[in-house]
Amino acid sequence: MQKIKSKSFVFIIPILIFSGISFYFFSLIFITFKLDIPKSKRSRETKYSYVISSSDNQILSKLSRKFEIENSQNQIPLFLKNAFISSEDKRFYKHNGIDLKSISRALIQNIRSGYVKEGGSTITQQVARLLFLNNDLSFQRKIKEIVISLILEFKYDKNQILKLYLNNIYLGSGAYGVNEASQVYFGKLIEELTLSEIALIAGLAPAPSIYSPYQDIELAIKNRNKVLESMYLDGYISLASKNKAIKEKINLNHQTADNFLDDKLLINFILEVTDKKIENENDYKFLRIKSSINKDWQEKAQNISRYAGPKELEFALLSIESNTGLIRTMITSKNPSINEFNRVTSSIRPLGSTFKIIPYAAALIEGIKLSDKFEDLPKCWESYCPKNFSEEYKGSVSLIESFKSSSNIVPISITKKIGLKNIINLANSFGLGYKQEFEEFPSLAIGAYGDNLLNITNAYSAINNNGKIQSPEIIEKIESFKKQPFWENKSISKKILDIKINKKLNKLLEKSVKEGTGKAASIKGKKIYGKTGTSDGNKDLWFIGSIDNLTTGIWIGYDDNKESELSSGNAAYLWKNFISEIYKIPIKK
Repeated sequence: MQKIKSKSFVFIIPILIFSGISFYFFSLIFITFKLDIPKSKRSRETKYSYVISSSDNQILSKLSRKFEIENSQNQIPLFLKNAFISSEDKRFYKHNGIDLKSISRALIQNIRSGYVKEGGSTITQQVARLLFLNNDLSFQRKIKEIVISLILEFKYDKNQILKLYLNNIYLGSGAYGVNEASQVYFGKLIEELTLSEIALIAGLAPAPSIYSPYQDIELAIKNRNKVLESMYLDGYISLASKNKAIKEKINLNHQTADNFLDDKLLINFILEVTDKKIENENDYKFLRIKSSINKDWQEKAQNISRYAGPKELEFALLSIESNTGLIRTMITSKNPSINEFNRVTSSIRPLGSTFKIIPYAAALIEGIKLSDKFEDLPKCWESYCPKNFSEEYKGSVSLIESFKSSSNIVPISITKKIGLKNIINLANSFGLGYKQEFEEFPSLAIGAYGDNLLNITNAYSAINNNGKIQSPEIIEKIESFKKQPFWENKSISKKILDIKINKKLNKLLEKSVKEGTGKAASIKGKKIYGKTGTSDGNKDLWFIGSIDNLTTGIWIGYDDNKESELSSGNAAYLWKNFISEIYKIPIKK
């Protein structure tokens, strides 16, 4: 009886092992068949090729859209296709995802050289790894890669697989796909690349960090020449074409006259706005987007941002042309090329004293005069006992003097007299109170509630525009590839303040800069209208100011809401530096 059991056990073990292996492979095949091509997690989906220009027609950015997998009409340029096939997978059109000849050749070469000199992975295997796996050097991962490669060859044709590869391969310097590499290294659309430039990009594929022209231009050129030689030997290009491409001088993006803005956040914001404008329209493949950005101002402001306090302290700046609502400058961070957070539109921070313009506007609307007296003394409203920032009190003080010294007591007194609902309604008409809904608490009057830099700057821009508010806009027009107009900005304003009230508000703002808390922004011989703002613990430091037809807002602070040792005067001084730069006004440092 024991012998029968032992024999059964001997038979059962192989059956279980075989069943386990079979189950693993069948499960893997089943899962792979169900796999869809994942969306890129690394960057914005490029729905269309685009060229973004500044308000004075300088190119800010250009990028080709990724290749459409399902669209056979969307062809890969011939040189680009042949460069990658020649250098990465010569037998691409002959194998079924796995190339045993290439694997054997690579193995022999590596044994002879004593190190890994050549890889045996096909383009299809690289696609499997790029889209569904990782780079772990394990037997299990390699088996999965082989199975997925075979399934990919079954599900997609060769050109679709090549498109998947060219769309997703990492080519260094943050570029995923040949479209981004074309932009990063040469500032060009794919169709604009020369044979030499294509060969250099293809030469990055084995080791982007090693062959990057930004790291070692001589090594990058040496590898480019290898790709060109390979293309010539494989019959893809003529000897004359090869020699011409080898002689061609490499001009990298940062060396060209059209030096693009290194500002990923700004470009993405422009594209997000563009997407909304074309959302329900035809399927455009190429757009020319004229932004309202002044490139020179943008670069000057970005340079100034680097002087904003300690390294970890962040900075945002926004300039709006008051009579049109066009955004001329938008600085979202000290390091917008690597940062992921837009502090102009997405950061909701307590507005501090910049909000006080609202209760003062309400007071003037109610007939209170600039000369009317208020008590600026310590006071409690039930359990709420605010203090002035400097803990100095003026006693009986005029409306204009209380604004100049940025009293906390007077605006709360005004709000109690007029009613919090009226203050909220007026703030809403200025475009405030939508990012963070205002509630009826006395602290509202002194900026305890938050909003973003875009909205508070636009509110002050309305005062600079004779009480007429505009919708802020960063795009002037959008055209098709053949420059046919698709969308154009039309400035539409809405009157929210009487002209007489607006003039009185400008008197308050001018006094605040000339003699009050905004003195650090004053420029001799220039009329400036502005207001500082500070939240508890100096966590948020603001200055919003207008000169001529331009309103500029600045915010500085820590992302983690840490207290600062700076003051709103620092924000005012940075504002002054920016204005003096763009208007070419000499100021004493």
